[in-house]
Amino acid sequence: MSVRESLSSYLPGDGEHRRFVQYLLVGLVGIGINQGVLYLAAGVVGLSYVVGGVLGRVLSVAANYAMNDAWTWGDRGASGRREWLIRGGKYVATRVVGVAIGTAALVLFVEVLDLHYLLANLLAIGVGVLWGFGASEHWVWQPADEDQSLDRMRGHRTARTDGAGSDGRIRTAVRRVRKRVGFGSRGTLAGGRFGTLPRPVRRVLAIDRPTWLVFGLATVLFVVFSTYTSLLYEAYVLTGSDFGSYVHMFSTTLDGQGLLIHGKYRVSHPGGSYFGAHFSLTLLAFLPLFALVSSPFTLLVAKSFLLASSVVALWAVARHHLDSDRLAGLLVVSYALNPFLWGAWLFDFQEQVLLPVLVFAGYYAYVKRRYAWFLVAMVLVMLTNEFVIYVVLGAFVGLGVAAYREGRLRRESPLLAVGVAWAVGVKLVGGAVMARFSEFSGIPYSSIASPLQAFVPEGRASTGQLLATMIEHPEVVFALVSNDAMTKFLYFVAFLLPVAFLALEDEITVGAFLPFLGFAWLLAGRPVYYTFGAHYPLYLLPFLYIGAVRVMERVAIAPPSRDLLARLFAIVIVVSVVGGVATALDRGAFPVVDEHTETLDAAIDTIPEDASLVTQNDIYPHVAERPNANYVVRPDTFQEYQRLYGTVSPEYILYDTRLKGSSFWAERLQEAFGDRLYEEYGVYRYQDGIYVLKRGYSGPVRSVTEAGGVDRRYAADQFAVSDGATLTDGTVVGDGTGSGNVWFGPYTQLPPGQYTATYHVNVSGSNGSDVVVLNVAAGEDHEVLARERVGSTDGWTTVTLNFTLDRTTGDVEFRGGRTGEPGTVRFESVVVERIGDSPANGTNASSTDSGQSVGGEAPRSLTSDRTHSGRQPSSPASVVSASTSRSTGIASRPTPLHRLHP
Repeated sequence: MSVRESLSSYLPGDGEHRRFVQYLLVGLVGIGINQGVLYLAAGVVGLSYVVGGVLGRVLSVAANYAMNDAWTWGDRGASGRREWLIRGGKYVATRVVGVAIGTAALVLFVEVLDLHYLLANLLAIGVGVLWGFGASEHWVWQPADEDQSLDRMRGHRTARTDGAGSDGRIRTAVRRVRKRVGFGSRGTLAGGRFGTLPRPVRRVLAIDRPTWLVFGLATVLFVVFSTYTSLLYEAYVLTGSDFGSYVHMFSTTLDGQGLLIHGKYRVSHPGGSYFGAHFSLTLLAFLPLFALVSSPFTLLVAKSFLLASSVVALWAVARHHLDSDRLAGLLVVSYALNPFLWGAWLFDFQEQVLLPVLVFAGYYAYVKRRYAWFLVAMVLVMLTNEFVIYVVLGAFVGLGVAAYREGRLRRESPLLAVGVAWAVGVKLVGGAVMARFSEFSGIPYSSIASPLQAFVPEGRASTGQLLATMIEHPEVVFALVSNDAMTKFLYFVAFLLPVAFLALEDEITVGAFLPFLGFAWLLAGRPVYYTFGAHYPLYLLPFLYIGAVRVMERVAIAPPSRDLLARLFAIVIVVSVVGGVATALDRGAFPVVDEHTETLDAAIDTIPEDASLVTQNDIYPHVAERPNANYVVRPDTFQEYQRLYGTVSPEYILYDTRLKGSSFWAERLQEAFGDRLYEEYGVYRYQDGIYVLKRGYSGPVRSVTEAGGVDRRYAADQFAVSDGATLTDGTVVGDGTGSGNVWFGPYTQLPPGQYTATYHVNVSGSNGSDVVVLNVAAGEDHEVLARERVGSTDGWTTVTLNFTLDRTTGDVEFRGGRTGEPGTVRFESVVVERIGDSPANGTNASSTDSGQSVGGEAPRSLTSDRTHSGRQPSSPASVVSASTSRSTGIASRPTPLHRLHP
């Protein structure tokens, strides 16, 4: 008796039950391999637990296949190396999905549930067991392969035969095997030997191969986007609008602090409830999930699950209408890889993620004549956001037109009438609820198309008022249509391209599109609407693909044309993949959690949990679970809010001037508070461009971490160069002849303290005279704080200048200017280091300075003919012959946004 037969003799049951037990036993061996490799990688070698988990799964998959092929399904499949490799390839393909599922589950259990990585790995392995057995049973080792088992056990290759007779015998054998394992004639499970299994398991095992492939595609998308969006969150790519707001809404609601308080300063609803801006009852469906696992990751995983589920929902719709699984599958892949879907998927979080699966489900109920479920789904769609009501009404009109053309209008008119009545009712209720939570309503001035803004004197207007304006002033219509017309046209074409423009022939699609495009093209003043950016594609994508399916069924495509259409869809899918990748790149293709983001995490931890805090847009998601945290998006809105409802004075203000290499959101926060920022607040902590300001604080500036401090290197390519100087291979090269700066910039911001600026330069002169003057300047007036003249250095050397700032100061420059003497200067970098507190008792206190030049020397002009980042060249400044150090009383209000972003 062989080892395989000896082991099998001890197992209970037969057939599928025995194979399932064998599969589990083999899996236990794989778990041992997996855990061992993970321990060696993470516990011994010191690699990341994610790397160890992936490596362990890869090795265990290889071992499991060899054991399953030899033992669990040893009586199936042909013998021979080629057949063995084919089965191995199929097995690996099914496990790729399993590895993705397991890895995502591992990260979820460790990062969200805070489990030990070994325990989390065990739980993650269990997630894929059902998938693995079903895929192996019905695809890798297919039941039809049992007819080849005798040849395989005898060690012979199965002969391949041709001809009609052999095909008939094969089909008969397949039917016989399917009957033996319990399948009916159409692929559904009959009683058979599966009859004793639980009904849910039988239904899972009865799923056919194309549907398994769609499930696999949806699962891969779910895992990839759950992981990727989680990485975007950890890398501070996601923003308060619209991710941090939702985290704050659910946190404050569950804590009993209010109903969906979003944390943003909105003039229209100072109470802060989301219902003051939008009416969304379906949003409350996420509350139980967030209560179960109170984490920002919960919303990202839920979003990915819903959008991935819409892929399966579209497959059900497409398969109902089309008799070709190939065309249905290509259409589903086109949707799954649609770059506009990817763009919405990567954009934070919104309740509109419910729309695709609800619309597909509702339409599927409609075509199945389950009209009650159709109405339920459409009501849920309309309860998701008040704007989608117009889209649904347009779709109802399209359904009515289609029913009229097909002779079904009399039968379906009551259904459509009920749907329209529900739409009107939801609109009225939504308007009443929003009025209850807001002071006034309407479209803000900034969101209205520019040709209409002249007719909105009060700053806001309703859709009805704007439509009335267009009727009263017909000349405005042409201006609205022609406003950015080419961009509108190109994005519309790009939006229709993934369905090869087929949906334009469908009444439902046209009906749904008209209200949205009417608003986006005529009334809206923000390009995000007509470029289908952010989450707005979710309003239309379901109707777009429903229309494409309906048109493909209606035209009765002949087989030759089907091949042509399939090739066309294949090309479209390739284009979609390229567009999707471009979308990912636009969002930051490889989000990195680096030392800077870790320092920012530490800065957040230094602020008490219950303290009132205001921060910038892209930091807010990481503090949104705090009860008293808010954020600023637009300075003008914030200032208008303060004018109407009083001054906002939080205990702490947090911003980061170097987050993701940009100070855009930090500048908006600084502009919002203006002069108050450093009059009422002192810099409590600072490190690497991260500022923690505390109200009324006047003590020394502390670093965020123990090893922290200001120690930053500015390379030459971060500076602007004047005419006559060049930037070559990372080095600024200029001569000393004439006057003015050789280089200037980088216009950074520094907290109060004592500093050194160490220049790395190479100066050569012909007569021993000073060739270049190095100086530190700051503030909007470019006041010189320290300077030193430098002559020939005989090669590369460092020159250090000392300077002091009594308060947080912006527009700090480290410049090099000409003295007028002949010679050449080369500049490679400057390193800035904070060496101590300001001498004004080590506090944040401000002081004044006369601004007179040290030593009474007359100033020499140091100007430039070029500008940098929209700034004017540096103003004239004093030059002295020795290294000096000065304190400044420059008003340190940050540079207004319009100066930095013209």
